Amino acid sequence: MEYVVAGRHTRAMQRREIVVPRPDCELAGSIWLPDREPEAPLVVMHPGSGPSDRDNDTLFPPIRERFLATGWAVASFDKRGVGGSTGAWTDADIVGQAQDAVACVAACRGAIGASSAGLFGHSQGGWVVLEAAARGAAVGFVITNSGPGVSPREQEMFATRQGLQGRSAADVDTGLAAMTELFDLAAARTPWPQVAAWMADSARAEAMRILADIGAFVPADAALWGLTAALIDHDPRAAMRLLTVPILTVFGANDTAVPVEASVDSYRRHVRPDLLTVAVLEGGDHRLETPDATGFAPGYLSLLADYVGSRSRQPSPS
Repeated sequence: MEYVVAGRHTRAMQRREIVVPRPDCELAGSIWLPDREPEAPLVVMHPGSGPSDRDNDTLFPPIRERFLATGWAVASFDKRGVGGSTGAWTDADIVGQAQDAVACVAACRGAIGASSAGLFGHSQGGWVVLEAAARGAAVGFVITNSGPGVSPREQEMFATRQGLQGRSAADVDTGLAAMTELFDLAAARTPWPQVAAWMADSARAEAMRILADIGAFVPADAALWGLTAALIDHDPRAAMRLLTVPILTVFGANDTAVPVEASVDSYRRHVRPDLLTVAVLEGGDHRLETPDATGFAPGYLSLLADYVGSRSRQPSPS
């Protein structure tokens, strides 16, 4: 299989554009190389949920800069149907995205001749990189960044509970009951027209209003409903048990989207202890940023740089 790669230079680094063909789409991405190390080891970064691009809006660039400063090359891709990639992001569940990530690692390693590689996944991307490593991605380590250690259903129910804090007990009960029923419909693969009618029923008007008020995750169309049904009960614990490479899992202590305590417990129960490093950073939110959004939690970028730096001399599987 051939990969389409074109190069251009910037002041600080070499950036190469790469297109990875998949059976039903093409994934467009970039590889950034530190100038001093043209055959540098590689970190492939996978973004979070939704129509995320290779920069994961503004999250990835400063992390990428720190990786580059340690002498590592960095690659990331637009999700299906985003930016330069073809297809539709709603067509790929966790397993589908993991298969994309495996292909992207192989393509990028071949493009730059990297002997070592690792995966970094943010939020939903944490599930993805775990699954990719379990499915044979040629990497020597994994980093999950706010990557839930529980299923999407458990994570979304936690986020809903967090959003309902401060509301009346009646609102909490109504909102949680509606979300539980909605996710049960998803797990049963209930057709979208029936679900749309269920949500529009006057008996659920108050529940839908409450969920809308808190910005809860409620699929709004057939494509997003299909994706929800495909991933709602994805269980990351199976991939954790299959993991054979080191993993760093990082959380912000103030994360209201992911159940940090339950996730840490899950990683500790299911990942081999000799492979696992856990960090929970005070002051960090879901993006590991501080409450005033002026920067990352103290020590965050240094933690990442130290971790990947410690992997520099360890070849990855071919």
